[in-house]
Amino acid sequence: MKAITISIRTLQVKFLGALCSIVIFAGACSDPSEIGLVLDPGSNQIGVFYEEIPLSSLLVLEDSFNTTNQSRMVVGGDHSDLFGTTESIAYSRLSFNPDGVLPEDDAIFDSAIFNFNIVDLIADDFDEEKEFKVHRLLEAIEDTTYYSFSSLDYEENVALAEGAFVLQADTVNQVRMDLNPDFAAELFGKLTTQDPVFDNIFAFREYFPGIVIKGDPAQNTSISLAIGGGTGITMYYHYEDDTVSTAYPINTIQSRHFNQVISNRQGTATEQIVEKDVAYDIEGDKVGVKAGLGLKMKLDMSPLHEFLDTLENVTFNQILLEVGPVDEYPEGKNPYGALVMYFATDGGEYYRRFDGVKVAVQGENNTHTGLDVDGNVVPLTGNQNGLAYNSETRVYANQITSYVNAMYRSGLVKTDLFLYPNTPSTESGVVSFDAFKRSLKEFVVDKDNIKVKVYYSKIR
Repeated sequence: MKAITISIRTLQVKFLGALCSIVIFAGACSDPSEIGLVLDPGSNQIGVFYEEIPLSSLLVLEDSFNTTNQSRMVVGGDHSDLFGTTESIAYSRLSFNPDGVLPEDDAIFDSAIFNFNIVDLIADDFDEEKEFKVHRLLEAIEDTTYYSFSSLDYEENVALAEGAFVLQADTVNQVRMDLNPDFAAELFGKLTTQDPVFDNIFAFREYFPGIVIKGDPAQNTSISLAIGGGTGITMYYHYEDDTVSTAYPINTIQSRHFNQVISNRQGTATEQIVEKDVAYDIEGDKVGVKAGLGLKMKLDMSPLHEFLDTLENVTFNQILLEVGPVDEYPEGKNPYGALVMYFATDGGEYYRRFDGVKVAVQGENNTHTGLDVDGNVVPLTGNQNGLAYNSETRVYANQITSYVNAMYRSGLVKTDLFLYPNTPSTESGVVSFDAFKRSLKEFVVDKDNIKVKVYYSKIR
């Protein structure tokens, strides 16, 4: 057995009042207590130990996946071996400035275009043109909540605008397509005659309920369009003596919108996932996360909990949770940069605190527990920790030392964990946009590449 000596300059052992060196033996030992620094053979001993704990993973399809007003319209789709074919269709109202100046009846029509402000792009084959179409809604978007399974009727056989574009990765793509000539003439006629449909936004919605935007999932391309002035219709006109056109915008600024997600997982390992909020142990050696669809990963943390139950008189030096390396992916299909670790029930639902708040693993070196009015230990919220993605190693990882310490010493409830793609929040009670609902990003990982790494010291 070969010995490796590591100098630990920062380890202070108060009862010795001196700095120590730790000898860690590489290889298997019959007695793990032999690993460590012998301070006084036969009496006190500090051992430094390492334990690698594999975690099993399950997949859960989230119920009531609310896609309303996420400030992004997700359009297009893709196909993968694990998730099958996924398509996202965007629905939105349009709006205009009711106090704006309408063109006069002698205005001369120049052109009408539909703009896309593409702020996120997931695609491959960037040399090929990607096709998109805009259709007219036939029923109104109500002031209610819409989910990923929601849909509305629209005029499928006629496109208000359509085009094909060569898009670029890792940049904002501004594209424009001509508006259907018949609709452009109709719309400009109503503008120049001061038609009552432009008296207010409610009258306009009666005339024009909104738009539907679609792509082609066979092209393995999905885009996220920013809601606002950059996405919508622009009418251009001039008067007889003008040398420059005037623009009249009818766009998606402050417009209610949602995304419908259609999933066909037939023939894949995820085909068996049919019920919402139910944890599935799928066949095969792969698991993954699919945004937009609401398919998230659940980690069975019981091996860690059982390990903690075997320990006495230990100090945790560092504990890491690692997921990856994830499967290789083409340029333009990068996964999310962070995974929030939400507490999960034994089934497939979020664990909620006494006040109904969802709980997540808190940031390292933060307090994880408090007391309720009855003196019971309860988990704290408001400073979520996330697994950070390293694009070079393709591994999601972060320290969870404080979290495990809270379970071991402070009575923090032991639960399974959901891995949820979103930016961790550092403010309690702040409602922010949900990254999991703003694209069709995904990642796939081997089931064997999910583990907890525990470095701890034991005093006896």
